[in-house]
Amino acid sequence: MNRGNESKGMLSTFIGGTLWGVNGVLGSYLFLAKNVTTDWLIPYRLLFAGLLVIVYLYHKNGKKIFDILKNKKDLPQILLFGLIGMLGTQYTYFSAIQYSNAAIATVLTYFGPTLVLVYMCLKEKRKPLKYEIFAIALSTFGVFLLATHGDITTLKISFKALVWGMLSALSVVFYTIQPVKLLNKYGPVMVVGWGMIFGGILITFFIKPWHIDIIFDFTTLFIFLLIVLFGTIVAFVLYLSGVKMIGPTKASIIACVEPVAATICSIIFMGVNFSFLDIVGFVCIISTIFIVAIFDKKK
Repeated sequence: MNRGNESKGMLSTFIGGTLWGVNGVLGSYLFLAKNVTTDWLIPYRLLFAGLLVIVYLYHKNGKKIFDILKNKKDLPQILLFGLIGMLGTQYTYFSAIQYSNAAIATVLTYFGPTLVLVYMCLKEKRKPLKYEIFAIALSTFGVFLLATHGDITTLKISFKALVWGMLSALSVVFYTIQPVKLLNKYGPVMVVGWGMIFGGILITFFIKPWHIDIIFDFTTLFIFLLIVLFGTIVAFVLYLSGVKMIGPTKASIIACVEPVAATICSIIFMGVNFSFLDIVGFVCIISTIFIVAIFDKKK
């Protein structure tokens, strides 16, 4: 591998993951300071980001971007991905932020790779390997610590935050597994672009976010644009560029900067305090990514 390309790939992945972490904190600020809710943010975010991506692809590839909609087998799959994969991950993640904070929500979402591992063991009808058992147990223990601080009689985060966080982790499983054939055939940018549009149209139709009262001023608009442009489009493109240059294993490890960035920004800009057991829970969950990646590489 070219050393220059590897450095660029690592930097792209690092910046992409950092932007995702900051993105969650920006959403948290809107929730607390501007009366914004998930029901307002997600429809507009998905629609605006999806439209920008599709316009860019149309400028680059022309009418080829509509091929995925003309294929009778692929159209139901992209609709399913948009409704459950894209909308599911975005709505559950920001709902978890709304009821806790960006750091807690991001770390709970990182329980998703553990659930993917469990799914693959069930699908392949095999017992998990020793390191996989350890990773699953460690990640589960991390969620337990985060939620209870070791006291099973009480929750240290709200029940809604825990439920939405676990739903976010589950949606990661679907988001990771379901669109594999579409990604190989059409590329991730096109799949995600159409997924955003279909997910955005569905939730906009049902929720009608224009009826939701928020404090809409220049600051709200500015932060919303940051979320759409940098927290969504730029972060995604940088991460995918990194994956292409250094591979998914290294990229997934470097992307663990996301919960770190979310935690640091939550402390500095939002004044959120975390206990020692919170940090231990964070480390338990995030470290499973490293464990699986290292042992998979050895295997």
